[in-house]
Amino acid sequence: MVLQDKLRLSNKKLEEYENRCKSQDEQTQKILLEYQARLEESEERLRRQQEDKEMQMKGIISRLMSVEEELKKDHAEMQAAVDSKQKIIDAQEKRIASLDAANARLMSALTQLKERYSMQTRNGISPTNPTKLQITENGEFRNSSNC
Repeated sequence: MVLQDKLRLSNKKLEEYENRCKSQDEQTQKILLEYQARLEESEERLRRQQEDKEMQMKGIISRLMSVEEELKKDHAEMQAAVDSKQKIIDAQEKRIASLDAANARLMSALTQLKERYSMQTRNGISPTNPTKLQITENGEFRNSSNC
């Protein structure tokens, strides 16, 4: 009888332990499902964030490429303007050199005329046939007398 009571008590305790284990298993399973759902949500959120960042990077790269193209175009335009101005400067430098040479020839001719005039006045000769200065087609000067 005592053994039967112990056996019933043990069966009862066994049922309680089994029920507790079953309840804990159910709770563990429920918690596991919740964590899996959270993990999936986190992974989905992370994936969306990654896609957003990739889209932002593509936009930034696209804008940078556009700006680079604009800069290249501006650089080419500026280079063309610089080249054009350099050609003008080169032409002006040649013109200045030509004018300097012409000026030097004029100054030389003027000096020669002054020397002739001063020699003629020192000798007491007044020039009856003054010397004429002629400019040739290539910009040189030539002295000639009226005869």
